Amino acid sequence: MADPNSPPPSAPGSGSDPSALKRRVDAARAEHARRDAPPEPTNASGLAIRMGGEFGAAVLVGAGLGYGADYWLQTSPFGLVIGLGLGFITGVVNIVRASSAYSKAHPVDPNAPSVPDDAED
Repeated sequence: MADPNSPPPSAPGSGSDPSALKRRVDAARAEHARRDAPPEPTNASGLAIRMGGEFGAAVLVGAGLGYGADYWLQTSPFGLVIGLGLGFITGVVNIVRASSAYSKAHPVDPNAPSVPDDAED
């Protein structure tokens, strides 16, 4: 079944012109990436929920894989400890990645007034 958005075979740029094909493929990939990208949180509470969920999921997956390795290899508790450690590290990496993406998308205003420190009193 033919794509209804594709040009007819006799249209210019649909023959052996590789640059036109490359432009169409790039446009389709950009549209696909834009449509399938997860929405970025617009506020800090959404970001906190996302970070907490990603961290918790990483630790649970690491613990589960470690427990499974312990059960299969009968090396208890080494697999669980290693799995928890790797899950914790993965969770921290996910939090750093999410917070840096949020900081790039929502930069701090350099003209914002500074908040006075309470320790100076």
